[in-house]
Amino acid sequence: MPKSHRYAFLDVLRGFAVLWMVQVHLTNVLIDSSFRGTLIFDLLNISNGFVAPAFIFCSGAGLWIALDRKGASYLRRGADLWLYLRRLAYILLWAYMLHVPFYSLERTLIATPQELMPWLQTDVLQTIVYASLIALTCFLIIRDLRKTTIVYGVLSILLMSVTVFIWDSNPATWLPESLAIMILPAPSSLFPLFPWMCYLFAGAFFTGVFMRSENRTLLAQRMIWLSIAGTGLIFLLKILPFNSPWTHTWWSTSPGLHLFRISGVVLVMSVLYLFEQRLRNSRFGIEMQIIGNESLFLYISHLLIVYGSASLIVRSITGVSSTGYLGIAIVWVALTVPLLFITKWWHTIKHSKPELARKILVGQMCIMILAFLLIPADFSVLEIFGVAGP
Repeated sequence: MPKSHRYAFLDVLRGFAVLWMVQVHLTNVLIDSSFRGTLIFDLLNISNGFVAPAFIFCSGAGLWIALDRKGASYLRRGADLWLYLRRLAYILLWAYMLHVPFYSLERTLIATPQELMPWLQTDVLQTIVYASLIALTCFLIIRDLRKTTIVYGVLSILLMSVTVFIWDSNPATWLPESLAIMILPAPSSLFPLFPWMCYLFAGAFFTGVFMRSENRTLLAQRMIWLSIAGTGLIFLLKILPFNSPWTHTWWSTSPGLHLFRISGVVLVMSVLYLFEQRLRNSRFGIEMQIIGNESLFLYISHLLIVYGSASLIVRSITGVSSTGYLGIAIVWVALTVPLLFITKWWHTIKHSKPELARKILVGQMCIMILAFLLIPADFSVLEIFGVAGP
């Protein structure tokens, strides 16, 4: 969207989420095992649990705003709808390219079905795309955004409530394995569609309620206090001595866990809204808006580096296989700062030379496809640098 049509507080929230996400993934890869199980690590882990929900929540918020502004065009099957679907297709392409077991058609053709199963795992991007398609379908069927917003709230509650029963039913026994892997928890999928889609529907629901309010400032203030009070109530209910269907899965899926995370995201969103004008005009706010606006670019870029061959090359060069919090902070700065410069350059290209940006994206996709088709089965980036694999 043009800058004048965007909401600064949502872009800044998305920016904070993607920057914290870099820390999450670096911690997962580099943290020394001696730090695990400590109080600091547990607290950090709880805070890290808000990152993916916030990212998905913001996608739901963006979807609702798009429906509010372009819903009539979507209902007419206008150009805006096809542009949105094209964007989802691009995101889905990257989602699966990030999970490709073998970046070689030759190697893929000789792979066993079991070796290819990780390709079907769902991550944050797959969850966003599939949930967005469901949300869009609901709107196209209902044709009324106010009623659809209520449906989003109901869907969110249903997903966070019924997932445990779906998991217990062992979907692998009544679904093809290719579909079961998409809704079963780790090690099948780290972000299974059930329950993670609930965060996108929650984002669309809360954004709809918030944007339709006659006094958003007052509502934001109330949501801050409700979020704080709700978090306390959730943990009070958790420690009470009674069992529920979610007692043993509380930290993996339960209404309490998901409402706890949603409350945290809504709290930050509401606080940021109170500073909307300052964020829109201040240097810090503008920079954070750019980061949020280009969060997909940062998301994909850092994953390729942190979990790709580059991370192994860095480990081989520095001799660091694990580290503590200070080491992670140093690596975070060393990784994030260059990426932010590239992100700002890409943002400038998109807005000043959109045709060039489109050509770059088309070229990127062509290179990805050609590389997949032509790279031999025994090719290894690590061997080019003389680095042994894991």
